[in-house]
Amino acid sequence: MKPIAYVGIDIQFARLSDEDRRRGLTFLYLYDLPYADLRAYSGLIITNLVEEKFLLEQKVLLNQYLQQGGVIFSLTETSLPWLTGVPNWERSPIPLKDREIIIKEPIHPLFSGIDAYDINYRKGVRGFFSRGYFDNIPLNAEVLVTDQSGAVIIYVDNDSTNGTIFAGAGTDIYRVFIDEDNTSSKLSLQMLTCIREEYARNKAKGGQLQ
Repeated sequence: MKPIAYVGIDIQFARLSDEDRRRGLTFLYLYDLPYADLRAYSGLIITNLVEEKFLLEQKVLLNQYLQQGGVIFSLTETSLPWLTGVPNWERSPIPLKDREIIIKEPIHPLFSGIDAYDINYRKGVRGFFSRGYFDNIPLNAEVLVTDQSGAVIIYVDNDSTNGTIFAGAGTDIYRVFIDEDNTSSKLSLQMLTCIREEYARNKAKGGQLQ
């Protein structure tokens, strides 16, 4: 099984634990992207701890990976067009304490078995999931999560490239709930499972993965 790369800058909050490595994650230093063979990875998780200007310089490389059937899960508050079709991040006008996270029906496998209450509240406090949203997402994208106003927080796009793009509006959903004692703790593992399933599906469709 190919690893999934967790892409970020090398600071404490981006470092992986032994458990992460057992799950098949490997750290890929952002500035090593131009020298990496991305075909070695079944997916890339691009965190918020990145320099978007540098990612924009690597746009051709990222597009090539997607055209080969790769999977990119972006958690970045995007402000530059480095990832196909992903619009700029917008800050929600709804205060965090009042913002409600809604898992859309039909529930995507990413959120299967997760109680929306458990991602709305963390230790009784609301507002950890996302501060923002995306406007004008790609036409055929599947919306996975919104707020109560209908603003899109997470979507998946299987149409714009030969690969798959998951875009989340700004929260590292791999890490934020990983140690919770409720259904939200499933999210990190289900995220990795979804990436691997998309990789396999894209490969079956004829993506030039090797």
